[in-house]
Amino acid sequence: MRTLFHRITIYFTLIAFGWYFTPQSGVDTIANPSQGLVLSADTFELQVFDAGTKMTPPYRLVSGKRYRLQAVQLGVAGKVLPGQWFLAGNLGRITETGERVMLTAVFVGEGSLICRVADVEQRVKLSVVPATETINSRGGKLQSPAGVAIELPPGALAIERKIGIEIVASPGLPPATQRVVRVIQISPAQLVLKRPARLTFLLEGIGVRNPSHSMPDAQLQLYFWEPFGRKWVPLQGRVNTVQGGVTTAINHFGTYTLMVPGAAFKRTERLQIQNVTLSPRVFFAPDTHRLTIQYLLNAPDATQAFVTMDIFDFRGKRVRQLLADAPRDTGANAAQWDGLTDNGTLVRNGRYLLVIRARTGSQRVGIRKLIVVFK
Repeated sequence: MRTLFHRITIYFTLIAFGWYFTPQSGVDTIANPSQGLVLSADTFELQVFDAGTKMTPPYRLVSGKRYRLQAVQLGVAGKVLPGQWFLAGNLGRITETGERVMLTAVFVGEGSLICRVADVEQRVKLSVVPATETINSRGGKLQSPAGVAIELPPGALAIERKIGIEIVASPGLPPATQRVVRVIQISPAQLVLKRPARLTFLLEGIGVRNPSHSMPDAQLQLYFWEPFGRKWVPLQGRVNTVQGGVTTAINHFGTYTLMVPGAAFKRTERLQIQNVTLSPRVFFAPDTHRLTIQYLLNAPDATQAFVTMDIFDFRGKRVRQLLADAPRDTGANAAQWDGLTDNGTLVRNGRYLLVIRARTGSQRVGIRKLIVVFK
């Protein structure tokens, strides 16, 4: 009996020692009988596709663009695993339609993409960057997947610059209006151009297919955020049915959006330049702020007028030309001045004269406004 007992004891002891000395992988393995999956964190990978092309880490996504996501089991060709997807960091949103998982990149920054399959979690680092294009003095165009395009004519830039467009959070909403699409920022922020550029919000790219059906009593209008006054400033634009967008002319970069205006302006019997306002009223810091020149261009029936905007010193010498017979849509308009002369030097303290002239057909009109620079 003692011999049998000893044999049984030795048998179970050997089993215990064999389990203890069996090499372990160091990875927690979790089975999910409901899905029939036995996985570990090193047996599946996360994949990101850009228009059907598989991307390679590190993942750099472009603001406004959509990407397809997959969790794939390693060693099994084409084995796509069902999982729960998350984003760590305020970078965008994930949507699921059937078995198709899409990630829309939104805000610029860094974070992680996380997928949980059968209670096992995988994560990879990713970043969201602006859509960019290097443009020189010959001009060029940048079209962002955020549904926005900007076209710079020759001479708009004095030197080569890297231009960027990204989606940003709205800094504020003006009274009596409703923002209908996303807010974008064009960088370098507050850059004043030598010649106006054309900014277009592409309606289909931003989720507005037919503005006349959804908003029959309103006309879409572009706005830019004026940082000093902390307010949205309207810019009159026009709906381009051929291109499918709303276009306006701008002479500066910054933060823009598209809204429905609260009320349409009343047309006058003749061409007029009205409601000229300056922000700030005293141009005290040209090195950090830009002077915003806001005005209303009105006409009885014309949709456009040609505008020239000059700044003179009190000796009558022109120090800067902001607009030169530039076409402008009738309605709310604005331009910015960076305090620089045409030669690129900062003006001295003192008083300057802003002269705005407009023409359409046989009509001509002009207006003057005092500018005080005190640095």
